[in-house]
Amino acid sequence: MSAIHVISESLTQIHSSGLLSDALPAQDIPNPGPKVPPGAQAIQDVVGYVIWIAGICILGLFFGGIVASTAGRMWDHHGSGRTGARMIVSSLALAVLFGLGYTLVTQFAAGAN
Repeated sequence: MSAIHVISESLTQIHSSGLLSDALPAQDIPNPGPKVPPGAQAIQDVVGYVIWIAGICILGLFFGGIVASTAGRMWDHHGSGRTGARMIVSSLALAVLFGLGYTLVTQFAAGAN
């Protein structure tokens, strides 16, 4: 007798004797709801701080660009003026991305489900 034949015979006996139905639960296993893990509030606080710091950095970049551009134009330093203009445009682009970030992340996360 081969091993496959022995396994097949054993499964047939278990199925015909009703032991398989006694071994399985009669009802479905309950699906518990989501539970917040310990320490999640601390992680949310840290993420909130990082978001706040990013917003302050974008504002600093914008006002720093205004200062650099104005100073470059006033004292005829074209390199500083161009850098200031780039800083202003960069800060505006970052502000748009900062505003769209939450929406994009939630849309991608919803699409994964």
